[in-house]
Amino acid sequence: MMLAFIVLAGTTAFSQLPSRNFGVNADNSAVGRNPRLDFAFQEIRNKKPFDNGFRVTGSAYFHEDFRKASIYSSDGLEGILYVRYNGYADLIQIRPRSENEEAQMLLPRKDIYCVLEATRISFERYYDKKGDYTEGYLFTLFELDDMTLYEKRAKLFKEGKEGVTSLELDVPNRYVESRELYVGRTDDGKERIHFLKSTKKEILKLFESEPDATKKLKRFITDKGLKLKDSKEVIRVFRYYESL
Repeated sequence: MMLAFIVLAGTTAFSQLPSRNFGVNADNSAVGRNPRLDFAFQEIRNKKPFDNGFRVTGSAYFHEDFRKASIYSSDGLEGILYVRYNGYADLIQIRPRSENEEAQMLLPRKDIYCVLEATRISFERYYDKKGDYTEGYLFTLFELDDMTLYEKRAKLFKEGKEGVTSLELDVPNRYVESRELYVGRTDDGKERIHFLKSTKKEILKLFESEPDATKKLKRFITDKGLKLKDSKEVIRVFRYYESL
């Protein structure tokens, strides 16, 4: 099925998945950017913080360099691109082929996603921590048969301020990294994704329909001294559950 080519005018503005998700090495299955991928691009729309004259520290990107990613559509693997994730604008930027080419991004659609450094980045609809229904990119951390652990990675812009007195230094504008966990549960063939508070109580609640497994998970968390403030520790819980 050929997807429509879409271009919108504008200005230039990870964790491991189980190997079962990607049976072949995508790097050996496609080469570079090609016309088949053109349907998946659009020019980047301008989204910059308000310029108040202060210097800016930090970066809107989680890594400044463009890195190799496999691009998928509903038809399967489409090709390989070099990309980077803009956590402030919540977009996947594609490396230009030349200095004259406008900056482009991957179309934010659920049927188009990329796998960057073994982590799937997909555009999803979900309920945020306030309970509001929204959409954006989520990073898949771990998959079970009926449950998926996601992470929302963002760069928040904090506006700086001028020192009130001569003894106070100006506070620069800065980008601050933010990470939140989400969990997707599949019911009647449809996935619902909700914010997951990273606490022992809330994580164990995910498995409450299996009392024996919950008991073992509780003991595992205690024995390993897991505080569950880091996504890597939550992944350990999911991995242990999968081994039961």
